[in-house]
Amino acid sequence: MITPQDYIENNYPIIPCYKNERRPKGDEWQDKETGKLERFNPGDNIGLHLINYIDLDIDNPVCHKFLKVIKTLGCAVYGRQSNPESHLLFRGSAEYVKYTMHSSLEAYYKKFRKEKTILEIRSGKGLQSIAPGSVIEDEEVRWDKYIEPKEYPGDLKKDIDLIVFATMLSIIYPGKGERDDFCYSIACLLKKWGDWTEDRINTFIQGLAEASEPIETRDKDDKRHNFGTRAYKGNTPKGLPTLINQMKLPEVGIKDIFKVVGITIGKETEEQKEKKITNLKMYDWNDYLHLDIKEPEFIVAKLFKTKSINFISGPKGNGKTEWTLGLTDIISKGGDFLTYKVNEPWPVIYIDGEMDEYDLIERRIPYTQSKAPYPGYFNIIHYAQQIDQTIPDIKFEHGQQLIEQKIKEVKQKTGKTPVLVLDNLRSLSNYKENDSDDWRPIGVWLKNLRALDVVTIVIDHHGKGENAGPRGSSSKTDWANVSIFIKSVGKGRTPGKMRMEIKFDKARGLRPDETQEYECEYDFDGNWTKVDSQKTQNEELLLEAIYNIKRSEFNKIRTEESKLDKDLEKGRITKKIYNKLRKAVHKEQSSTQQEIADKIGISVGKLNQLINGSYENYFARRTNEEYVARKNSPIGDDVSQEEIEEFQKLVDKWTEERNNLYPKKSKHTFEEKFPNGNKLPTEEWLRKNTDIAPIRYKSIIKAWDTFVQDRGENE
Repeated sequence: MITPQDYIENNYPIIPCYKNERRPKGDEWQDKETGKLERFNPGDNIGLHLINYIDLDIDNPVCHKFLKVIKTLGCAVYGRQSNPESHLLFRGSAEYVKYTMHSSLEAYYKKFRKEKTILEIRSGKGLQSIAPGSVIEDEEVRWDKYIEPKEYPGDLKKDIDLIVFATMLSIIYPGKGERDDFCYSIACLLKKWGDWTEDRINTFIQGLAEASEPIETRDKDDKRHNFGTRAYKGNTPKGLPTLINQMKLPEVGIKDIFKVVGITIGKETEEQKEKKITNLKMYDWNDYLHLDIKEPEFIVAKLFKTKSINFISGPKGNGKTEWTLGLTDIISKGGDFLTYKVNEPWPVIYIDGEMDEYDLIERRIPYTQSKAPYPGYFNIIHYAQQIDQTIPDIKFEHGQQLIEQKIKEVKQKTGKTPVLVLDNLRSLSNYKENDSDDWRPIGVWLKNLRALDVVTIVIDHHGKGENAGPRGSSSKTDWANVSIFIKSVGKGRTPGKMRMEIKFDKARGLRPDETQEYECEYDFDGNWTKVDSQKTQNEELLLEAIYNIKRSEFNKIRTEESKLDKDLEKGRITKKIYNKLRKAVHKEQSSTQQEIADKIGISVGKLNQLINGSYENYFARRTNEEYVARKNSPIGDDVSQEEIEEFQKLVDKWTEERNNLYPKKSKHTFEEKFPNGNKLPTEEWLRKNTDIAPIRYKSIIKAWDTFVQDRGENE
């Protein structure tokens, strides 16, 4: 089976790809019909659209040592001469997974063809694989074993995880003299952190050794068959220290390999924690009501509650820290901050991982001139005062425990659980911003702190885009109670003051009227004032923006409806289809309230307030103004400016076409050949090239002619 015809006769969903390339032909190829011979030209490569197919794309040859069983489970096998058996094809579907080795292990994997890539599980609508009968890099893609692919008889992802795990360990497998220590260390790590059984460890280590060691150098007295037993019985355990110190393997690389099979080294896994829970508590509703569950109180009225996780994000240098310092100062003393009230003082632990140490003093002094916080009520942990000027990463248990200890100390001293401020997240952890799994340890820790009555304020840089929220993984704020976005404002700023805009990305437990965006100013002397935003000051701009959006949508709908009217008139569509298409046009061209609100930068609540309030009067005034303007215009009331501009494009197209018939180098120009020829498109040409109704031709041409004359006089 090597031709498009062969595949089509066997019901394979194939698509054409460019000659000697992996690239499919045509845009949006995923949505086009497959298995059509007429789509193929001679020499086209054959792409197998992976709908209901799974392609195991093997990039590292070491993988083949561990794939022998997989290859017997009903898959077709193909590849190229330089890379045979590199594709195992099954029926079915699976999530896309790409397995790669950590960059710290480059010295080991760089000798292979795709370097750090081990294997890919490829399946789904958006993926295709070049099939046998094609040519890639001047090499023929051919079948190594062809059978009708079958469904994988088991848990494919779990089995491939184990194979990739073994492959990676085999790639870094040491030479003679260190093999026993290497295998025993791996066995110990599997037992301690993976909780593998004796038999499973023994089987895996034995298979790894047999696959990785050349027969001629293999130890005669091979004892690796019982490493499972040795790993958990009375022997001196080995693990990371042996691999790192003795064999000089990078710690981060080793840990990354174990993650392939879901094992986290150095900390109890989530699964292990969950296994400790042996029973779920369940209550009758009446009993649940009588549990001693206290209603959360506001530490800061109408803003932050007890037991809460709160985010403050925004661009660098836009006032996040300044605003937070002002708020936390009032938290430590009690009183008012802008429209917020703190009824009683609460202790604060302010952890700073970025600001210059004296800069922090300078910013705090204005708040303490008239009234200082109680002793122990504003506590600072600054990176510059620590050993090596470093605060341990809060992603790891060690850093978390150090902070928790300080929380306990403050609580013992003041009798209250402190408010914890993390300024800022990026400077306090080296987590991968776009990796939800890497963020999870921090998120779980914040949730645990919340369970301990801690109010946490996390300062973070915001992502790309006006309304992106905190930077990186969207899972950051999944457990957040309140998320605030702060950015500086230059327009309308009082000289000598900082002006900023405050928006709410998330506000669990707050009413809509408590989360309206606002602007405020700071005078650098400890004084904050709320001010009317420019949007509030000039509501006319908002109404105009709403009007322009709705007017544009109306014009687009009218244009599309005119085309449908013409199709209905000429019998191209039925009345039933016309009604369906008309509804579709309205749905497609009409924005939702949320979309309009996002376009003009206001909340949906504010938008509804304007539409239900002053918009009706504004609409009546604008439409009347436009009607009078059209009536007094030389163009006339009957034809719009948009129609004039569209007709001008048609005139330009007509002129270009006629001039192309007789270019300058020809014997005669169009004007010479037809001196009395029409300077405007003919009705026949207009009927072929536009949807303008014939009855409108004269009105539009007249209005266009007037428009051109006026334009010439003005120029």
